[in-house]
This record gives sequence, C-alpha cells and structure tokens, in this order.
Amino acid sequence: MAIKIITDSSSDLSLAYAAENDIEIIPLRILFGEESYLSGVEMTPDQFFRKLETVEELPKTSQPTPGELTEVFSRYLDAGDEVVAVFISGRMSGTYHAACLVKENMGWDRLHIVDSGTVTFALGILVMEAVRLKGLGYSAKEIFDTLEREKSQVYLYASVGTLKYLQMGGRLSSTSAFFGSVLGIKPIITIKDGLVEAIQKQRGQKNAFEALLKLMQNGNLDVERPHIIAHTDQPALMEELAALIRERTDFDADAFARCDIGATVGVHVGPGACGFAFFAKE
Repeated sequence: MAIKIITDSSSDLSLAYAAENDIEIIPLRILFGEESYLSGVEMTPDQFFRKLETVEELPKTSQPTPGELTEVFSRYLDAGDEVVAVFISGRMSGTYHAACLVKENMGWDRLHIVDSGTVTFALGILVMEAVRLKGLGYSAKEIFDTLEREKSQVYLYASVGTLKYLQMGGRLSSTSAFFGSVLGIKPIITIKDGLVEAIQKQRGQKNAFEALLKLMQNGNLDVERPHIIAHTDQPALMEELAALIRERTDFDADAFARCDIGATVGVHVGPGACGFAFFAKE
C-alpha cells in the first residue's frame, strides 16, 4: 500500500520538487476580474507578478471545489493507497474544511488531512517534512500524527518590500502607506494563529535583514528538519539574505531550500518580500 502526499498550490513548492518526490499539488484559482487561472499550472509566479503590476484592483484566490478534491483523492484511494493531505491554514482558505467534508461524506478512513495553520513556504516545509518521514518508513497515520505535533514548531519570518499592496488590500491606510514608503518602512511579518501578522517595522532593507537574522538566531532552528528561504519576484534579494546567513550565522546557507512565493501571499505583499521558514528544535 503506497502513501500519496497531497498539498495545494499555496505551498509554493516547485513542480520539479513535486515531481521528484511524488507530490500531488491541487491548484487554487487566481481571479483577475473575470479572468481565472489555475495557480502554478496556467500562471507561474513570474507571470502573476507581471500581471499584478498592471491592475488597479487586487486579484482574488479561490479554493478547489469539493468535486475537484473528490476527483484527486479518489484517484489514489480507489487504487488502495493511503493519502496524507497537507493544506493551507483553515483560517486563510476553506480548502481544509472542504476536504474534511469530502472525507466525511465519502467515508474515507485512509485519508489523513492536516490543517497546516500556515501558508506559502512554511506550508512547503511541512510538506517536505512529510516527504522526509515517508522516506524514513513512517506509516500514513504516523506521518499525520507527527505533522499534527510538529506544525506548531514551524516559524515563518519575512520582510515586505512595498506597502502598495497592503494598502490596496485595505490592510493599511493610504496615509500610513504614503509616509511608510517615504521613510522606507519594511514590515516584518509572521504567521500567528493561522493568519499573517506584522510583528515589527524596520527602516530600510538593511535593518529588515538585521531583524530577520536576529529572529533566526534566536529561533532555535533545527538543522535536521527542512528549512527554506524565499522571495517574491526578486531572487537576487533572496540570495543577498542567503549571503548574510552564510556570513553572520553558524547555519549552512546552502542547506536552505529555495522558494519562489506565488499568488496566495504575493497578492498581499507584492514584489520584494523576502524571508525564511524553519522548524524549531523540540
């Protein structure tokens, strides 16, 4: 009996990584007005940010339908496999709750569904941890139980490069956005209680990176489990952060996976966001 790992496109895992590790990625939809695109399938992160630059109203994302979830799950369950599905925070999307309803309606006891409580590359490393545990010979139930325990140990920190999209989304007033932009304010964000939350404000990218490095050094990072650095539309900025990790910490910057952040979070922060996610030691 095989184990199939499933996630959604908000995990921002690359298609190459998914193919290499036998992961099924269920795409969320990106809605630019009347135009609809399957995230990661019909629209790459690069294409998303190019289109984002041209709009006056922020796009929206929508969850997979119960029918789409049923089709994906049944493909593996009908073949006798067990499934571990790790989804975006239930407070950010209805994907997890829809999947639970499908499981209940279909009576699938070989379907194990995790509410990650997070999103983007933090969700990504939880899926990577599932892959690691599968490789160690864990059963589907053991993977599920371990992820349920470990998900509270996942930390994401990132700096936001522009205030424009926070303002467009109603998360920041136009006055605050104006003065913040003039002063070069870079919010530092994390995930708390299943939602994105700003925890600091720094002036300039240099100070933002300094704040991120302190959070990493004080975070009790577990090098034995997956860790990752990520960016929105500025890979050079991500490598600048990697260089600082290499120079200023005892961590191996090359051991961090790399991630291009896509639409689900990119729509709120825009280009120029950069950060990392890791598991804290137990």
